[in-house]
Amino acid sequence: MRRFNARRAISACALSSAMVAALAAPGAASAKEVPPNCTGSTIIAAGSTLQKLAQKSIWEPDFNTSKNAQACSGALQPKVSYESIGSGKGLEDWGFNGHAFEAGKVAIVATDEPVNEAEKAEIEANEKTSVPNSIQSIPVLQAAVAVIVHLPANCTATSTAAPGRLVLDNVTLEAIWKGEINNWSEIKDDGDAVSGAGCVATTPITRLVRLDQSGTTHILKKYLNLIYSEPQATEAHGTQTWNQLSEGELNQVWPTATHAKAALKEGGGALVSEVAAVESSIGYASLADARSNGGFSKTGGPGTGKFWVEVQNNGTATKKPKFADPATNGDEEKLANSNCALTKYTNGKGTKFPPASTADTWNEVTTETKEKNYPLCGITYDMTFSKYSAYPGTTEGEEITAKQFLTFVLQTGAEGGQQLILNNDYEPLPSKLIKEAVKGAAATGF
Repeated sequence: MRRFNARRAISACALSSAMVAALAAPGAASAKEVPPNCTGSTIIAAGSTLQKLAQKSIWEPDFNTSKNAQACSGALQPKVSYESIGSGKGLEDWGFNGHAFEAGKVAIVATDEPVNEAEKAEIEANEKTSVPNSIQSIPVLQAAVAVIVHLPANCTATSTAAPGRLVLDNVTLEAIWKGEINNWSEIKDDGDAVSGAGCVATTPITRLVRLDQSGTTHILKKYLNLIYSEPQATEAHGTQTWNQLSEGELNQVWPTATHAKAALKEGGGALVSEVAAVESSIGYASLADARSNGGFSKTGGPGTGKFWVEVQNNGTATKKPKFADPATNGDEEKLANSNCALTKYTNGKGTKFPPASTADTWNEVTTETKEKNYPLCGITYDMTFSKYSAYPGTTEGEEITAKQFLTFVLQTGAEGGQQLILNNDYEPLPSKLIKEAVKGAAATGF
């Protein structure tokens, strides 16, 4: 079923060229009130639930209130409205998986699973021109993926590195999601212990996963592939590596031995809430979702049955492992940053990072198991077109606003999008990626 057609009505609000010219004429609003690049239409961005809090709580409102020169806080104030529907469904709005192409309704697709070559070709097949025009996969921020647990009834945990919680070395982390470790008593990293009056540490672990195609799942599986890269049996898709299971139609497929149970509702927040409700379960979500849903760090945290774990950040060796928290302030209620500063990203084995431009595919990007801080981090992207007019239903108004909005999001100066994201459980982009991302925003055109 298609979504409500109000989006098409929104796109139709693009200003005519005559109106734009009138604004520049004597007697019209001043350039300070109406920056030339802020004459576009109100648009919808849709996709990633990982980006939900960044978009809806920070960038979306601040685009119209920030004093940054790239914000649109003047007289016209074209707005960006964000729909948190998941990375997969966001891509479907642009014709992914055989769905109807609706770029005239959704001007920006947000995703933590950037398109691969096949997906890029499928979307670009909707062009009206004979020569494909590149999709721009523009990095916008970094985020930590937290591994969240809810111990069996009456159980608490402790470890040497993180008292009151568990820590997971990389081999154990992958073994849990592969289905080789199946109860809490088998987790023994760095003094890990689960105990308490009435606690049954041998209770089986329930692995809860996303119901929908998810960029957060993509980030997790890409990381697991760094630890174990051999094919594993699945129920209906033969043997597949974690890397293959991270993308496209296989994103929701898990190894048979995992016995994964899909959450009842879509979205990262829904998965967090379900882990919080289901005893003896483990799941995963962005730090922002883990901190804001299901009572983690509010009614949970160290010394309770609900918390997120620390993950090994010095490779896969079992001798003298070191661990890091997904948050810069640990598992507590107060907001901080994703512990992803100085993350070393790669673009696949032997391939230079970052890719040459945002017009290239970024689907192979992942971190390393040896990191200065938390290793299970990922980049999330906003997608635009280098030539919106090549696609049916698009308008110049939506292209103007999409370009201006991303220019604001990537600003590192005072009240720019990268500064505003601080202390909201995300992490700004490193300077190397900012340069590439800004070029991508500039390449967005009609």
